[in-house]
Amino acid sequence: MEENGGEKIGVIVIDLVNDFVSGKLGSPRGTEVARRSAAFLREVEEHSTIVFTMDSHIRNDPEFAIWGEHCLENTSASELSPLLAQIEGFRIRKRHYDSFYDSDLDGLLRANGVSHVYLFGISTDICVLHTCSGAFFRNYRISIIGDLCTSLDESRHLRALDDMKLLYGAQITDASQALKDIKAN
Repeated sequence: MEENGGEKIGVIVIDLVNDFVSGKLGSPRGTEVARRSAAFLREVEEHSTIVFTMDSHIRNDPEFAIWGEHCLENTSASELSPLLAQIEGFRIRKRHYDSFYDSDLDGLLRANGVSHVYLFGISTDICVLHTCSGAFFRNYRISIIGDLCTSLDESRHLRALDDMKLLYGAQITDASQALKDIKAN
């Protein structure tokens, strides 16, 4: 959908997969973020390009040395949480913190004319932060929906929001305001 100034909006939902919502690295906060994200996405489906990025690792992935085995490809651990499974949108598998790196995300967004991205998901201080960096270096306008993000630690969540604003010029917003802004287009 077009926004004021001719921008098209993309909503990038980062890693709301089983292992991060309710599995090995999941938490009650992750489950709550997934629930609220589903409600938000149902409201914006017709007004934006929705992309789910899904962490998916090969066996013996080097990242496992830091986090342990998680989101193993071809297992339910790397599948989108059932709370979001009925939402229409593109699904992109990724192996790195930055959803743009070594994936089809940039090409998909450009093919759909997207120039403004709204990012949210798990974990604010890792994959959301690095995806924000990837968007910045590819010249997207960036908004972060802070109340649809979570981290293992609240202080890291808040610091990452500040870092994205400071380092990448991201607008930090909440789901209510983002919904108004996206629907206004």
